[in-house]
Amino acid sequence: MSGSSGPDHARLAALADVIHDLAHQLDIRNPQLRDVVPLTGTEIAVMREIHRQPGSTPSQIAAAAGLQRSNVSTAVRILEAGGLVVREQAEGNARSVRLVPTEKAAESVGRIHDFWAARLEVAPTEALEIADSALDALARIADALGRADRAD
Repeated sequence: MSGSSGPDHARLAALADVIHDLAHQLDIRNPQLRDVVPLTGTEIAVMREIHRQPGSTPSQIAAAAGLQRSNVSTAVRILEAGGLVVREQAEGNARSVRLVPTEKAAESVGRIHDFWAARLEVAPTEALEIADSALDALARIADALGRADRAD
């Protein structure tokens, strides 16, 4: 965006800086989550996609997360070994697998969501209300960035 039709370069950079700072404050490597299975960034991205779309194929996850298929395969093996994901045969195609989160994964995700909510509850109510009203816009921004990355 440039000119008077939207935020200027400095405001966009400031937005990204605040989002980055907020993400740091919500980092799941917090000691309060020490009993949640520790994961790398790639493993987190794969787990998030499996949690969002249970039954996805590794190729679908790679596309959605913007990852190489080989990196997804490596992450899936680690997630399986950690008891977070199971492979299920795709109906009608013995060579295709679908990935499904386990109960352990659901519990871990629930704990992470509880941690995030508790962290955010300390923020001023009016700020949280404004942030809540911006959820759709932020999701659209994230989606646009993801599409742009996949188009490259």
